[in-house]
Amino acid sequence: MVSGCGGGSGIPLGGQLPPAERGGIITPVAAQDYRLGPLDTLSIKVFHEPELSFDSLPVSLSGKISYPLLGELSVAGRSTAEVARQLSSQLNARYLRNASVSVSLDRAANFTVTLDGEVRKPGVYQIPGARLSLLQAVALGEGLSEGAKLDEIVIIREVDGKRYIARFDLREIRAGRSPDPQIQQTDVIVVGYSQFTSLLKLTLAALPGLAGLFIALNQ
Repeated sequence: MVSGCGGGSGIPLGGQLPPAERGGIITPVAAQDYRLGPLDTLSIKVFHEPELSFDSLPVSLSGKISYPLLGELSVAGRSTAEVARQLSSQLNARYLRNASVSVSLDRAANFTVTLDGEVRKPGVYQIPGARLSLLQAVALGEGLSEGAKLDEIVIIREVDGKRYIARFDLREIRAGRSPDPQIQQTDVIVVGYSQFTSLLKLTLAALPGLAGLFIALNQ
């Protein structure tokens, strides 16, 4: 579950730092904040304010929530931490003093992952929660096809409008010698990157010591 809090300190609890970039390489993080979208459902808690707290508050098709006192608020494209800070700021400015607000994702409708390559059932999968590991993602495709290349697992990820790519070895992950990376919203996973263009294959082959690190693709 993805959650965020907003209060007097303005620091989200459990928030994720953005990936650190250095020289076109980003290190994978546990999970980026899930970006809210239409038909998601939020859980909102305001400390000592039960009438402003909801176990399940839907996001409309237009990407908004209807909230007491504040009316309609746009939340699409924001993280739960950002929504918590928004609610805290507006409630403190007009109605409350030092309101402590926590927002968590009750149901995710906009977390999808694409599986391609040497899996039994490629396709686009919707994830009910907001956390998924690489091994779990491969399992969604009903496992690997016969003869799949376990050391040719690629994740393609978009960060701030830029595309990055990283390779992983399922043998190392299953043996516990490498961490099982967390999949992020709209990641594309390809099993067997030998089907890629020669340029991509050369890029990956040139970085044998950077398995698990994301490198920027030329735009």
